[in-house]
Formats: sequence, structure tokens, C-alpha cells
Amino acid sequence: MVILHDEEYYKARVPQPDLGPLRNILRFIWDKDRKAFLDRTAKEWGQLGIFYLCFFAILGTIFAVQMKISIDYVSKLNKPFFLYPGLSSKSFITRFARSNFGSPGIAFKPNSMSTTSPIISVNNLTSNTKPERYIQALADFLQEYHQSISDYDLNCHNGHYKSGRNKPCYFDIKSLGKCSKPPYGYTDPLQPCVFIKFNKRFDWKPEYYNYSTNLPQDMPDGLKKAVHESREYYIWLSCDGANNVDKEHIGEIDYIPVPGFSVEYFPFTGQLHYLSPIVALQFKNLTPNRLVTVECYLWAYNIEQRSRYSLDFQIIIDETVKQKFQE
Repeated sequence: MVILHDEEYYKARVPQPDLGPLRNILRFIWDKDRKAFLDRTAKEWGQLGIFYLCFFAILGTIFAVQMKISIDYVSKLNKPFFLYPGLSSKSFITRFARSNFGSPGIAFKPNSMSTTSPIISVNNLTSNTKPERYIQALADFLQEYHQSISDYDLNCHNGHYKSGRNKPCYFDIKSLGKCSKPPYGYTDPLQPCVFIKFNKRFDWKPEYYNYSTNLPQDMPDGLKKAVHESREYYIWLSCDGANNVDKEHIGEIDYIPVPGFSVEYFPFTGQLHYLSPIVALQFKNLTPNRLVTVECYLWAYNIEQRSRYSLDFQIIIDETVKQKFQE
């Protein structure tokens, strides 16, 4: 079957004459014979505009409906959608999650220079490393702990924790003692405080070591003694130099209030105004002008052995800062 076209069709199919490179470009921009801009007439530009207007209108409507459904669904959830313990123990996702996300983590404050720097450098060289900067950084960090309004059980401290309870206690920063208020050890005597904060981990309940359990062989002897002497329940914390040189220069560390996070602050299940527990490390006699790498470990039955190494940071204090305070 032969389909015939009208004369206009065949006329439009005739190639345009070659006018040379420059004049071809000028004709492409504006063809006065066809009244075409960029090789399209006003009618063709209108058709193209209507097409894309309808296309993006439909695409935007689909996106808006999807976002509305997602937000309404998520707002009704009181826990994360993905919780690996509910999966089959033979599932690959479960094995991957447990090996990579199975144990909680900790963070330290204050950070130097930026929120991701692992170095605490106390000196008078820059505004970011002066003692005043660290005092202000810790004051800003603790501001939430001063202002937060909590509906948690304020009377569950001092050994009133009951096994099986599902409501965490409210963390009181007064338990941090001399590290709970300025200058946080960043003046004379220069004994800086570093806060170790337990990260939020949804619905994670600690399985703790206590005085009657067999403790891991690689647990530090000082911490073993603290565990055996304590009748309270903690996720235990140990910090020390990363190697023998660091251990030689790290000096004495004072854990305030104790070397561990009390189990009364768990579990976190999305409560408003939840305050993560803190342990303050006060470095009593760091060697000046020596960069010391500090490694901190968490100790509990349900913290993976290979992921027990949780945090490292570096700290250095300048001798001139100590001399300045003594003058």
C-alpha cells in the first residue's frame, strides 16, 4: 500500500542549501523564511513546551504522592523500620548487620578544629586550640543536658535499678563532678576533661559483666578489680595509650563518676529529650608536648569481641600553656 503525502510534506523534506559555516549557524539561530528560532517555529516550540509541562506535572504529582505516603507512614512508626534481630539468624543480611552494626559505639568531646577531628591540641597558637575554645565547646555540648526536660524516672539512681525495666533514667551531669562545670580542667592545674558519650542505639539492652562473672582475659587488671568490687551494673569502659610509648606518657586517668555507663540509662526507644550517658576522663598528668593516642574499649557480653575497639583520639598539651597558668 502506497501512502502519498501532500506537496507541503515533500517541500519540507528538501534539504536546505549550504550557505557556509557562519551563515548556516546564523540561519539555525533565526531562519527568516520559516520564522524559526533554533530550527523550531513558534508552533513547534509551543508543542514542545506543552509536552514538558505535562510530563513534569505528572512526575511531580507522583513524587508528591509518594512523599506524602512515606511521611505519613514513617510518622506512625515508633521504632526504626529495619531491626536486624527480627530476621532469620541464617539470613545474609542478619549476619552482615550483626558483624557491622551489632555493637554500639561511643564518641568523644570536645573536638578540635572541626566536629570530625580526632585531635585535642591545647596550645596558644590559634584561636581553635586555646583552652578557652575547649571550655566553650564543652559548655555548648552540655547545654542540652542543662535545658532538656525529661519525663524519665529521676528516682532510679543510686542502685535502684531493677532488672527488666524498660524505662531509662535521666542522666544528671552533676555526676561528672569537677568535669561538669567550667573550666573543665583546662586551666591551672591543666588536667583536661574529655567526655566519652555513649551513642544512641535503638532498643539495645546491655548484657553486663558483674562481680560474679568470669571476665575476659584481655580486660585490663585495673578494670577487673573495679568490676569485682562494684555491686552496680555497668557497660564497662577502659581507656589507655595505643602503644607502649603512649602508655608511658598518658599518665593517670580519672574516670568520673566510674569507668562505665550505668545500665539504668538503657534502653533508648526513641524517647523525646533522651540524654546519652557520659563518662568524663580527666587526664591528671599528661606529658607536655607529646602527642598521645588514646584508645577506649567497651566491655559487655553483647558487644562483639572483634568490635570491642570502639574509639581512638589524640591529645597533646603545650608546655607554654602550663607555664602561662603558673605565671
